[in-house]
Amino acid sequence: MTHNGRLLLVAGYSATAVLRVSALEDGGHDPLVGVLSDAGAGQFEVAVSSDDRYVFVTDETTGGLSVFDLATALRHGFSAAGVAVGIVPLATGAVGVAMSPGGGRLYVTTYGAAGPHGRLWLIDTTRAESGADGGAVLGSVPAGCQPVRVAVSPDGSTAWVTALQSNELLGFSAAALRDDPAHALRAAVRVGSEPVGLLLVDDGRRALVANSNRGLVLGTGSSVPQTVSVVSTALALARRPALLGAVPAGLFPRDLSLDQATGRVMLGSFNSGTLEEFPVPTGR
Repeated sequence: MTHNGRLLLVAGYSATAVLRVSALEDGGHDPLVGVLSDAGAGQFEVAVSSDDRYVFVTDETTGGLSVFDLATALRHGFSAAGVAVGIVPLATGAVGVAMSPGGGRLYVTTYGAAGPHGRLWLIDTTRAESGADGGAVLGSVPAGCQPVRVAVSPDGSTAWVTALQSNELLGFSAAALRDDPAHALRAAVRVGSEPVGLLLVDDGRRALVANSNRGLVLGTGSSVPQTVSVVSTALALARRPALLGAVPAGLFPRDLSLDQATGRVMLGSFNSGTLEEFPVPTGR
């Protein structure tokens, strides 16, 4: 969603659709405003700059971060020169993307080849917006086996990553990612099987992790219930036992979000075809 709440951006593998929220809500008009596309393939997740001008889309197949000037597209048309700003080259399997609270940095996960080849990338937002492409990358660090989602703490100090094949939630120091990458990893919490979805709640005090167990449920018809792990971020950073409990979920719980109107958590389960709603977990 753009920060002004007017537009919804949906990554659709070959391109990203820009939809008018008011038209979606009233159902009376075509909501499609336009489509953002470039040479990137496998468009997966979307982030929007704090001023709603630029759009950043991860390209899972081609392994980059596509940058679009949304303001130019809205003003001059989606095929106009300058709409597709450039592609920041990263590595195979670019999927997760998150913006720092101040908007100056982007964090992107690439899961890479099988095994411990996943990475977390730090990108300078201003350079990416100016079309610096590879020059926008400030650095990268190993991030376990197949990191897939990233979320940044509200104070901007920590980037949290779900590592699918490591069965872990990893915490990285945002400052160290740039200045001391060899010591950027500050926390590693064993969660459930093959974690994917990630949501920070309670002002970043807790992390909710959707344990997909996708190797078991994909194509097997299994009815084994899955869970959402509840993690104390403070305990994790203190390297103390941080797993507070778990919330039952459907099959292949994939992504989490917070309904700002109700303060409740929304969870989509891929194999169940369900949307689950529950209050933010409390506890110690």
